[in-house]
Amino acid sequence: MKQFWKKHRTVIITMLLMIVIGTCMHFVCELAGSENIRKILGVVFPVNETSWEHMKMLWYPFLTAGIILSVIRKNKGCFGGFVIGGTIAMLTMLGLFSFYQSFTRTSVLALDIPLFCLVIILCVLLGLLLSEQEWCKKALPFWIIWAGIVTAVIIYLTYQPGPGYVFLDNTQLR
Repeated sequence: MKQFWKKHRTVIITMLLMIVIGTCMHFVCELAGSENIRKILGVVFPVNETSWEHMKMLWYPFLTAGIILSVIRKNKGCFGGFVIGGTIAMLTMLGLFSFYQSFTRTSVLALDIPLFCLVIILCVLLGLLLSEQEWCKKALPFWIIWAGIVTAVIIYLTYQPGPGYVFLDNTQLR
């Protein structure tokens, strides 16, 4: 067990921190007092109960972990791996949310939390696997641009949400 921990502690700690931080992000705007502060915090934190807003709870922890692990491990591929992992995590969660909510017509917390954790775990493992690939390391400028585009889209759609299903609040699903 000691050897397992020594070999995998960074991965385990990364996953746990991403789950805890992502979950805590859900409540930041609720704790903010004024509407003006909520609008500013909305760049990073979910501002309502739409599926789209919950993608911030995935994207920003993946982006941050990619940056930190790139520095700690001195591996440029970590950034690209986690940018890919974060992108896939968001698409997967949107698909899973849309699928089950099309039947339930509401958000089911008993499904949301395990799905959130499972998607983080699987996409962190994917990100770490990809981070060791030479093509992922060499494409750092592309991953930086991609991360900027995804972040810009998240910010834009926070303030200008689309008409689609993923932009409907839980109360509007019924």
